Amino acid sequence: MSPPTALRPSRADVPALLGLLGLYALHLALLLLPETGLGLPRLLGALPAGLTYVPVVLGAGALILSLAPRTPVPRAWRLIGTGTLLWGLGQLLYVAAQDTSGSATLADPLFLAFPVFFLLAFGQFERRWPTVTGAARLDVAALVVCLGAYLWYVLLAAQLSNPAHDPLSNLVAASYPLSDLLLLNLLIAQAWRRPGTAPHGQWWLALGMVGFIAADLGFSLLTLRGQYSGTQWPDALWPLSALVFAFAAYRATAVEAREEARPPGSAPRHPAATHPAARRSIGPLSRLTPYAALLGSFGLTLSLHSLHTPAARGVLIANAVVALLVAARQTQALRDLEKRSAELEDSRVLLQHQAFHDPLTGLGNRAQLRATLSRMLEEGELDEPRPVGLLFVDLDNFKFVNDALGHRAGDELLQEVARRLVAVGGPGVHCVRLGGDEFVLVQTGGGERSLSDMSDRIGEALRVPIELAGQHLHITASLGGALSTPQMRDPATLLRWADQALYTVKRSGKNAMSLHRPGIHDDEAARRVLIETRLRGAHERRELTLHYQPQLDRDGQQRSFEALLRWHDAELGPVSPAEFVPIAETAGLVTALDNWVVDQACWQLAQWFPAHPERRVSVNVSPPHLVRAGFLETLRTALERHGVPATALEIEVTERLLIEQEAQARTTLRALLDLGVQVAIDDFGVGQSSLAALLKLPISVLKIDRAFVGELEGPDAAQSQAASQVVQAVVALGRALGLRVVAEGVESCAQAQLLWGLGVDALQGYWIGRPVAPGEVAPVSAAARSTLPPATPPGSTLPTSPLPRHAPNPGEAGVLG
Repeated sequence: MSPPTALRPSRADVPALLGLLGLYALHLALLLLPETGLGLPRLLGALPAGLTYVPVVLGAGALILSLAPRTPVPRAWRLIGTGTLLWGLGQLLYVAAQDTSGSATLADPLFLAFPVFFLLAFGQFERRWPTVTGAARLDVAALVVCLGAYLWYVLLAAQLSNPAHDPLSNLVAASYPLSDLLLLNLLIAQAWRRPGTAPHGQWWLALGMVGFIAADLGFSLLTLRGQYSGTQWPDALWPLSALVFAFAAYRATAVEAREEARPPGSAPRHPAATHPAARRSIGPLSRLTPYAALLGSFGLTLSLHSLHTPAARGVLIANAVVALLVAARQTQALRDLEKRSAELEDSRVLLQHQAFHDPLTGLGNRAQLRATLSRMLEEGELDEPRPVGLLFVDLDNFKFVNDALGHRAGDELLQEVARRLVAVGGPGVHCVRLGGDEFVLVQTGGGERSLSDMSDRIGEALRVPIELAGQHLHITASLGGALSTPQMRDPATLLRWADQALYTVKRSGKNAMSLHRPGIHDDEAARRVLIETRLRGAHERRELTLHYQPQLDRDGQQRSFEALLRWHDAELGPVSPAEFVPIAETAGLVTALDNWVVDQACWQLAQWFPAHPERRVSVNVSPPHLVRAGFLETLRTALERHGVPATALEIEVTERLLIEQEAQARTTLRALLDLGVQVAIDDFGVGQSSLAALLKLPISVLKIDRAFVGELEGPDAAQSQAASQVVQAVVALGRALGLRVVAEGVESCAQAQLLWGLGVDALQGYWIGRPVAPGEVAPVSAAARSTLPPATPPGSTLPTSPLPRHAPNPGEAGVLG
């Protein structure tokens, strides 16, 4: 995108500058070589002194005005151009008056307007690019007053008391050095800029000001001595300074044009010019300036021959002003130092607070926990040994809140839990957020009873529903406690003990409290580590096998088997799946185990298929693995590799999947049924699934949990009756939804007869057959056959479901819809 037309460099800028430079060269030639016989036109030689450079000054002012709209600060450059034009007009009037005596003329107001316009222009620059701030202003003021003292002593005092002119003329003559002092103030301020932070063209502008100030002071001295003729060195510096002003404006416009043409989003040419660091005074210059001003003024005072002249009195006054300014500067420096010290202290306190506190809840963090535990354990050793109690609190199913309501709601929940824990602990308990949804409470003194009481209070506090996003949430927590002993005063060990107790609670169903028992939990933790380590190489060592437990259908056939993973380690011996599967899940090994089980089950089906094509195998798959993107492809590959039909495989999932990842599960289960693989809900009835969720999931089998089967012949008649009604309700539900209903955990003849009578489709359990290796699968035992229901008479039918037991089309209603 091209820059706006107004900002494009003009082709006439350079020729205009060169033309002005040519006029200046002509003026310089006339000034330096008036009688050289160079053949200059007599007309030029006959012009009045000082008139030949008026076109240079007026042209420079006009060029600055034309360049101003294309500069970064147009208003400032318009003021500079206007001031230059007024000075040129003043020079024209001065030449016309032909008065070099130093008396006041009509040109003086135009001359004196020049520094005023420059002051206004630098005010515009200062708004955009500040030079000095705070105490640095006092440094500049002290230096300017010091220079003013010299100016007063050398020039101003004599000008104001010049007997050759009237008082008005003397006052006007003194105004020139004073205006130069004003320009000098602006010039000194530029020295406070850091390298590379001045706006483009600013240093050229400062160079022009140096020339102008030198010319003005030279003019004032020559006039005071009656030596000014109009063709001396100040007349060479004035037009040269005007030319430098015009070049400075050109530099500003050229850079601004390049900045406008810069691609959007790229860095500016001089980013430091607007950076806050650019506004700070230069360290060494700022430190030396007040002392240089003080030494300069005192040095001038010491050189005075008399203290009773006007010049001497002015120097003394300036000396006092410089001293006051330096004293004010030192006072300001002390205040700044105190302020910075206070800010540093505040920053230190803030950083220390941030280092030891959790930003979300305001509680202590892990670093504070380490420090607090170390201090409390050391204090407990000094006097009478006092145990330090630590309670590890872990919120149950916190991820569900983040997934369902968002992380903001999760943060609000953590904040509310933190408030309740602090209220429960009271003043003598340190409450810390360890990270995520984990909190730690630490107290000194007390014992197991104290930790147990605190655990009860925490449970009561968390039982009160928390309202988030318009919903009332009921939360629970798992707690692990530990007490230090006289022999154990190590913070890391105490925290590890509490973590081990917490793991026990998590493994046993959550929402409870466990206290670390030295020896027992240590052995358990060591065994967990060993199991994880050995499990990582179990497949390579060929220690994993599958055993198959049969299911008995109502017609007495044994068609379906559940594949159950077994691990016999060379060092640990047989390890129960109930022990190593949870460890595999936390260690990230369950996906590899699931893939191996699926592949091995498909291989076994391929071995059975020639002699037993009716056999099917069901395998358990962990919920996280089931919804992973690569699961379906892995399953399909295993079926194809072993040449097994998809209908021979059944995938069992738990009700946990219905709660945590219902939407993803529905998609995966639908894809399984479309592939031909059957889907079973395992342990139905003991989880938290709702009938609404069941209706939405594409499934084909319900497996009644062994908990209900075991109660069918319990000692409590009422409880047995209730269990029977539950099983009957599940069977009715399964038939209504077109699902095959299997009862697990059948261990007696009485249970089998009751279940057949309640209408289940198949039985599984030790009464039917134990899990065995593939080569040990036996026919149905006579005892199991004796419990089969009577055969269906010809012409009659068993109660059947109104829906077909297969995956319906997407348009069909019911459980698979």
